[in-house]
Amino acid sequence: MENTLPREPLASRPGFALLYALALTIVAAGAIRATLRAHSDRELSRTGEARWIWYSREIKEPRPISFVATRDVVFDRAPARATAKIFADRWHVLWVNGRRAGAGSQQPGAPLALYEIAPLLSRGINRIAVEAGSDTGAGGLLFSLDLSGSGRDAVVSDVRWRVDASRDAIRSGGRYRPAVWGRPPMYPWGWPRLPRPNEAAS
Repeated sequence: MENTLPREPLASRPGFALLYALALTIVAAGAIRATLRAHSDRELSRTGEARWIWYSREIKEPRPISFVATRDVVFDRAPARATAKIFADRWHVLWVNGRRAGAGSQQPGAPLALYEIAPLLSRGINRIAVEAGSDTGAGGLLFSLDLSGSGRDAVVSDVRWRVDASRDAIRSGGRYRPAVWGRPPMYPWGWPRLPRPNEAAS
């Protein structure tokens, strides 16, 4: 009768154990990378308490829309630096005290548009106006302003803004409350982020 040794269980073989450990390491590394990427996106969003706002929640059928969102801000003295951060799906034009400060178009996945607007601000009442719109009537507008002396996100888009379908609002101010969608992240925009090197909103 032939003597045979008991077979070694598959899971106890050195080669299988090594492959199993390697697979676990790869899965864990992927999970860590995803977590770090999500944290990085949140850090890069840099919009603080800003809410997504829009002209109206009533979108009965797809059709182009354009409107103006405004906010008046009072300064004891003109800030030395003021960086406006905007995301508007699909397009925007930024006006400060009736003067055009910049424009761009964005879609989900694009970075925030950045504008240095300190030269357009003054002591007293300042009107910030964002002309925005989309071809379908649906969209979102997010605004945040970093100010020297007041810190990041000193002025943000929220229920205190006013909206108006008339372009006269650029100078006169909006008359109506905006529709407020909520804070990031929200579908389909996620966490709006700062531009990476050599990247800018177009």
